[in-house]
Amino acid sequence: TFTCPVIVVTPATLPNATATAAYSQQLTAAGGTAPYAWSLASGTLPAGITLSGGGRISGTTTVVGSFNFSVRATDASGCSALMPLVLAADCPPISITPTSIPVAIVGTPYNRQLTATGGVGSYTWALTGGAFPTGMSLSAGGLISGTPTSTPGNYTVTLTATDSNNCPGNITYVLSLVCP
Repeated sequence: TFTCPVIVVTPATLPNATATAAYSQQLTAAGGTAPYAWSLASGTLPAGITLSGGGRISGTTTVVGSFNFSVRATDASGCSALMPLVLAADCPPISITPTSIPVAIVGTPYNRQLTATGGVGSYTWALTGGAFPTGMSLSAGGLISGTPTSTPGNYTVTLTATDSNNCPGNITYVLSLVCP
């Protein structure tokens, strides 16, 4: 009578994926008779990432979270091993431009549009530290605007752009307010 050997699947722990970045991880099996056929036995991979019949987990996802699934490696004799795995998809780095903002002049209208890149979907902007001079504000769309009426000086503000996966990107500006 034929007894299946113990088939060992590696790695037991997957490196994290990053949303918007290409991901690739080869799984291997040992102990049985090659070649091995790979399949997803249960659970789900992040959208955009697949398991090939050759055991490669690859693709690019736009989601963030932790995904539990099991893979099955079946050898040439029909013997198989089941391996539970977790793939975490992390937030991508979000960049904000410009890196500095122009000087503001007391009593003069000010407008500066900020841009965020690297994340997924649209961004929502918020003032998360410090304060603008009186008369100025940040819109949810990333526009710094208004007519400053405060005392001249330096105003430090931290702004956060949050993408559709709730991933944040932060920047701190020193806004110099000067007399006309």
